[in-house]
Amino acid sequence: MMSKTDAEKEYGFSLYQGGIVPGNELRIVNIEGVDTEACCGTHCDNTSEVGWIKMVNSRRISDGIVRLYYVANEKAMEIMNKETTLLQDVCKLWNIDQTQVYSTAKRFFNEYKKLGTTVRKQDSQILDLQIK
Repeated sequence: MMSKTDAEKEYGFSLYQGGIVPGNELRIVNIEGVDTEACCGTHCDNTSEVGWIKMVNSRRISDGIVRLYYVANEKAMEIMNKETTLLQDVCKLWNIDQTQVYSTAKRFFNEYKKLGTTVRKQDSQILDLQIK
């Protein structure tokens, strides 16, 4: 922890790329040669305390700045278990193996697009016939 004034003198205003941190005392996270940020998030003493990590979202907040949203430990496991259940349900519904999910979804999507094109052509032909 260091005072906001000292932190700004030492690291500049790039500390706030992830957003303004409230208060006059800042927790500074410095990854040597990578980045230094003022942070108001949860921290641990050692990365071994974190357990599983699951990135759940990312959002561009300004030019060159991307905010990552993630969960750790029990919450990460909960989300991964839900994703596994969803994948298993899709496999059961489509009667396929997990290794076939992407190719099957791609085939379904391409057939859907082709069907849409066919329907538009047929609608146009029906309209032409009705006009005649």
